[in-house]
Amino acid sequence: MEILSYGASLTGSSCVNGDSFYISPDKKVFVLSDGASGAGENGKTVMSKICVEMAKEFDFSSSNLAPKEYVDCLFYKINNRLIEISQNKRHLFYGTIIIAIIDKGVLTITTLGNSPAYIFSSGEVRRLAKHKQKYEDLVDQGYITRDEYDGYLKQMHERVRGCFDWFMPDVVPPNVIEEYTLMPEDMIFMCSDGLSDWIEPDSVFGALESHGVEDGVNTLLQKAKEISFAAKLYYDDITAIAVHCQ
Repeated sequence: MEILSYGASLTGSSCVNGDSFYISPDKKVFVLSDGASGAGENGKTVMSKICVEMAKEFDFSSSNLAPKEYVDCLFYKINNRLIEISQNKRHLFYGTIIIAIIDKGVLTITTLGNSPAYIFSSGEVRRLAKHKQKYEDLVDQGYITRDEYDGYLKQMHERVRGCFDWFMPDVVPPNVIEEYTLMPEDMIFMCSDGLSDWIEPDSVFGALESHGVEDGVNTLLQKAKEISFAAKLYYDDITAIAVHCQ
């Protein structure tokens, strides 16, 4: 199976990009990280850079680990490194992350935070490795409805919303690891919330089908920027990786 992939990042209105992404030369490892604005200009860039640096340093092909073991090991290496740096600097470096491996036709993926990953297969879109948000038990137990929950979060300032989300690092992160057998023509899309907040998954894959992975990603980044700026006179860092299996 041939893998076509492309990633790009657009610096937001702050002029300091806290997003980073990595695609390994063999197109097997994909990492996307989004340093949280609440960590400060330096903090958010430190977080995202560490994610990419450790993925490069801890090479999948030479690790002799199965994909699921590698994803779990890399995830905790990054988490533990962020805890160590945060303690040494006495400042929390944190954010969100997606780690994916494509090997022998199988996708292995984990996420933490509000940077989503999706798969488009056989005409259907599915979100991948979505973990449970902190206060979703309130919905499950009937204290509030899903619409009320989502509505409360939308009314909050984005930095306050961070109190309701999971981030890396954490003592015991609630991430899940999922595996999918890929089929020819499947597409995978990973992005920061600077894009997912403004563009629905169906529109994302429509753009990729129409324009291909490279032009599609670049088109989506510009579209998210324009929509966000029109709504808020501001746009966040916007980063995406697209993968097309052929």
